[in-house]
Amino acid sequence: MSKIIGIIVDGPGDYASLRIRYKDRCKILKTDGPRGHTVSPNQIVASSRKQCKILEAFNCTKIIVLTDFESRQTNYHKFIGDLEKAFLSLKLNLKVEPCSPNTMIENWYLADIEQLSKKKAFLRDRIKQKKYEGKHGKKELKKFVKKGYSYNEIHHGPQLFIAIRLAVARKNSPSFNHFLNSLAS
Repeated sequence: MSKIIGIIVDGPGDYASLRIRYKDRCKILKTDGPRGHTVSPNQIVASSRKQCKILEAFNCTKIIVLTDFESRQTNYHKFIGDLEKAFLSLKLNLKVEPCSPNTMIENWYLADIEQLSKKKAFLRDRIKQKKYEGKHGKKELKKFVKKGYSYNEIHHGPQLFIAIRLAVARKNSPSFNHFLNSLAS
């Protein structure tokens, strides 16, 4: 029997991106509860309860809850730790591991922007790689979109996510590295 990991994501952009890359090995669901930078870890857990039960019924071996860090008024690592503690309250028969792009999923695309700028016609050419972890990823990414194009996370996000080189992106983004490690364990 193959190992199935369940993933719960925030919104349609994250859902589209994760499905394009991981639909064959993961069961991916969208949350139906509130998310965003003002929602507490306990509220994230409460809004994930139904999806966790669904993924447990699908015999997933583990659940990853993927939520954006955005502009929260706390430390990124404290936020992840608070989520880990809060998810213990669900008392499921499988592990629930929170992961979060630091700051949003666009930061993960930016972790290999040099490659993406060579592959995607809607991005400027020859963009030099820098670190984007903790920056407003969507604003940074929009700076690289060519005139005549308008970035759309549901349309462009999956194209970017499928094209990033995992080994490169994990080196440039500790939060993406954490996600990939969670998928592998």
